[in-house]
Parts: sequence; structure tokens; C-alpha cells
Amino acid sequence: MKKLLSSLLALCLTLSLTALPTSALELEDAKQLLAVHYVDGVPPEVLELDSLDAILEAIGDPYTFYMTAEQYNAFNQSVNGQTVVGIGATVETAFDGGYRIMSVLPDSPALEAGIQPGDILTAVDGEPLTAEIDPRVPIVGQEGTELTLTLTRNGQVLEFTLTRRAVNIPIVTYEQQDSAGVISCISFGATTSLSIQEAIYELDEQTAVWIVDLRANPGGDSGATALSASLFTGGGVMLYFRDGSGQYHYSYTDDGFPDLTDKPVIVLTSPHSASGSELFAGDIRTYGAGIALGQRSFGKGTAQIVVDETNSSLMVNGEAMKITAYRFFSPDGATNHIVGVLPTLLISPENTERAALLLTCAASPSPENHLKLDIAGQTFYVSLSEALKEENRPALTELLEALPPSAELRYSTGKNWNQCSPMAPAAVAEALGLDFTPRTFSDTKDSQFARELDTMAVYGLLGTSDDGTFRPQETITRAQFAALTATALGLPAGKSAKFTDVAEDAWYAAPVNAMADLGFLSGQGNGLFGPDDNLTYQEMVTCLSKVAAWTSMDGYDLDQQALLLEQMLDFYDYAEYAQIPARNLAVLGALVENVSPTEDVTRELAAATLCRLMESIHLIWG
Repeated sequence: MKKLLSSLLALCLTLSLTALPTSALELEDAKQLLAVHYVDGVPPEVLELDSLDAILEAIGDPYTFYMTAEQYNAFNQSVNGQTVVGIGATVETAFDGGYRIMSVLPDSPALEAGIQPGDILTAVDGEPLTAEIDPRVPIVGQEGTELTLTLTRNGQVLEFTLTRRAVNIPIVTYEQQDSAGVISCISFGATTSLSIQEAIYELDEQTAVWIVDLRANPGGDSGATALSASLFTGGGVMLYFRDGSGQYHYSYTDDGFPDLTDKPVIVLTSPHSASGSELFAGDIRTYGAGIALGQRSFGKGTAQIVVDETNSSLMVNGEAMKITAYRFFSPDGATNHIVGVLPTLLISPENTERAALLLTCAASPSPENHLKLDIAGQTFYVSLSEALKEENRPALTELLEALPPSAELRYSTGKNWNQCSPMAPAAVAEALGLDFTPRTFSDTKDSQFARELDTMAVYGLLGTSDDGTFRPQETITRAQFAALTATALGLPAGKSAKFTDVAEDAWYAAPVNAMADLGFLSGQGNGLFGPDDNLTYQEMVTCLSKVAAWTSMDGYDLDQQALLLEQMLDFYDYAEYAQIPARNLAVLGALVENVSPTEDVTRELAAATLCRLMESIHLIWG
């Protein structure tokens, strides 16, 4: 049963600018809060630890932490667009050889020094950072004081000396660029939707296409995210939350809430777009209001509540505790946790902005000197007089290379668009004299799954090969399938070895362990995985059903349902362990018909089934 989210503040933010692990909160009170609210439950042995620091370390969730009154105030300022003292950069709380810089604010010491999003912070004032050190603590200080940061960028070690000062956090900025209304948003806070509304009121009349730039946005308040997206989509359910008991809650805007524009939206994403940014993109996808363009997003699909004096008598003197309480889903039921948001058009960082601007041409009644692109229910026009300028040719080329099979591209000198038949991107590129490099493989055009294989290839989900072939008819091993699926889902390397026959230095160890960490692989028993064994169809179906249950509301709900009597005959040929998974994939539309459950899976069958599943649960935005 779905119900309205509680009055506790739900935050969809990757990080805070300032937080301290040391607590003035009574330990037993903190344990009580974690036991009640933490989404995955806290094991009893963890709750028996003798300090909050030790408990939080054992939980291992970078988004659950205690804040003093001072730090809580700074946190609210960072979300809601006020002035804070610091260097003007947000820092990811997860340690991976250092701490990643997520965003750099305008008019800040960090920007002036040349620090960039994606830089890895490894030391402050010569003191190396570790997983036990909160990076935000040493960079906070008095206005006017200096600090030296050591960072790595593309393997190069860099040092920057900065002076702390008050930094204004402009949550939303906007401008008109020809026929594009460009809105840049770095957080979803109390003022965000009002600022976006102001932008729409001011610019919509002369705007053909909206660009909403979320490339440096780590998230914010879920309510602010919902309101902001509703300005483009209209009212309705904007996101779902699932708590630790499996119960759903939801956030919505009034059904009568009007969208303020009917112009299509292009959401710009990057690996630094997280949480609320990903929800915003999911809302645009669900309600068919536009597309996303850029790179795969960060992948934070958990929401936190902030427990403070306003909602708990356990908190005093302005302190607060931020606790991961929910996993969240877009209105279409898709998660972005770990897997991120895969944009409609996958474009490199250097070409993202130019490619988006090329799609913002006002509608052209005549095909002459224009391209027309129909994708994800939206129509965009490209002025070739602008796109073929020397500085725009790389972006135009990559835009054509990024088009999935579902897109329809038209180019002609005919009198009207109705006389123009869709053309292949490669043919258009050749006609325009562009150096086109296909992302698809040379040996898949005759496959019965050509559409699915081309779709996966365009998004870079099938990897590459030295000779440009995919070898679709070859059988796939269990290790190869684990690698294929982990790549498609964007999973990080697994944390620990799960199987005795998966050597630590094996090429497939990282993806196999990653899949096992999330419960997608259960092995063959006795601690064995069988990496070199051929994969059978029912084994693959079982794995992908677990993927569906983890990544989507529909998959999760199906996984909780028993096999109905009338369904048993449909899946009788499957082993008992695979019958419900087969039912689940069939309902989701991902099961390939006329395949024996015990049949060895080919590379094309594996990729096609995975593609159909990702499309059905909205991990592919097409």
C-alpha cells in the first residue's frame, strides 16, 4: 500500500558541505533513532558497539551522520542557497583513495584556484586523508585563513593553496541563448522552484527548447525537486519512496498544478548529477517532457530524513542527525541507485553543452538546411548553418553517433518534412562531410536482435572489441555474462571475494563480486561460481529477475508474488528455482519466446534479453 511521505524532511542529496562525525547526542538515543529509521535495519551486533562513531563506521553509509548545531546550520545554507565560509566546493563523502570533488561554486576560492569537479582530494595541509577522516572537517575554518589541498587529476598530483572566505551559493541561474532557455541549478532547496518558475515566466515566450543543466547538482530536498520538475510536467506523483519494511510512500504535486511550459526539456547530466538531479530527470522521462543528454549520472537512489528539534525530543541545542530511511524511485518505478540515469543521448563532457544547444533551434517548416530529430516522443530541429561551423562540427558528429535505433532522423532539401524519409545517422553524416565513427558492431546487422544489440552498443553497454565485431552467435560463459551485466548496470567493482573458484586476479573477479554483492548471483553451491561454464537460459533469467527486483518497483512487487496456478503450465519446463523469475521477466516483457530453459545462451541472446529488461524497467531512456 502506498502512502504519503511523513513530515520528516526527505533529502535526496549526495553530500553535505559540512558535517562532523563526533556526537553530543546520547548514545542510546542515537541507537534508537537508527533502529527506527535506517532503511536496511541495523544488525544487533552493530548496535552493541560503544560509540556512535563506531556504529556509523560499521553501517558504512556515507549519507548517515550526526551534525552539531553549527554544522546543521551550514548544511541548510548549502541546500538553500545562502552564504557559507569555506572554499566553495562540495565533496563526496565516500572514500576511494581520496574524496571526489563533486561541484565547484561560482566566484569561489576553489574555482579561482582551478579546482575542477572530478578532482580527487587526497590531503589537506600535507596530512593524508583516509576513510576515517571526514574531509569536510579540515577544510572548514575561519574566514581569511589559508589551507593547502593536494588533489589528483587524471593521475597527476596537484597542489592548491586557498584562502577561506564567505561564498554565496546561487542555487539557480538562467539566461537566454538564442532560442534556448538555459537554467543552471546546483541544488534543490527552498527557493529552487520559485527561481525556476521565475525563469520560465521571463523566458518562455522566446524559448523553443529548455536546457536544465544539472551537471554539478548533487541533489537536495525531495519536495523541492518535485515542485521544480512539476513546472515542466504538471502535477501528479513525482517520486516513490520504499522504507525498510517494503512499504511505499510518495511525494506528489496537486493534480491541478499546471506545467508552465509546453516546450521540450533537455536535462544535462554528468557523473556529478546525483540524487535529486536524478529524480528530476526521472520525472521528465516519466511524463514525456523531454530528454537527457550527457553522461551517466552518479547513482544515489536513497533518501535521508533529518531528525532535529522540530520532529524529535531526543535532539537538543540545534543538533541533528541525517539518516538514510528510504530507497526512492521515479514515477515510472525505476531506481537510479548505483546504476544512475543513462541519458537519452550519451555525449562526452567536452561536447555536451554544444550538442544540447544544437537541438534548440526553433521549429523549421522547411527541411532546407535543417535536420529534424524525433526521439523519446519529442521533436528537435538542428540548423545546419550553425551546426556545420567549425567549432560545432565535433558536437554535431557525436550527436549523430549517439542516436539510438529508436530515433528518427530526417535530412532533405525537399519542400516539406512529410516528403522526407528517415535516414540513418551514418548516411546523414556522409552527406554532410562529417567523420562518422559508428558505435555499433559490424557483425550484428543480420541478427534477429539487431535493434537490441545496436541500442546497447550506442550506449556503450556492450564494451568494445579490437576488430569491431561482437560475435553474436558465440555462447556466453557465466563470467562473461556477469561482466556484461555489471557493465550495463554501471556497477562498481565488488568489495570482497564471494566464490572460491573466482581468483582475486581473474579478469572477471570485479564484475562477479559486484554482482554477488548485490545478490544477483548465488553461484552453484559449495562456494563455487563456475566462471567458465556456459550460461543456460534459466540461469540468466534467474539472475535478471533479481536485477529487476532490485532496480524497479515493478520487479520488486512481482518478486513478492507467488506463481499462480494458471501460470504453472507456462513455466513448467523451467527448473523450480527459475519458474517465478521466468514469470517475472515474461510479465515485464523481457522474456524471449521459444527458447529452451536449458539451452546455452548466445552473446546476442544475453545482450538482447538484458536490453529488453532495461527498457521495460526504464533504465534505458529511448
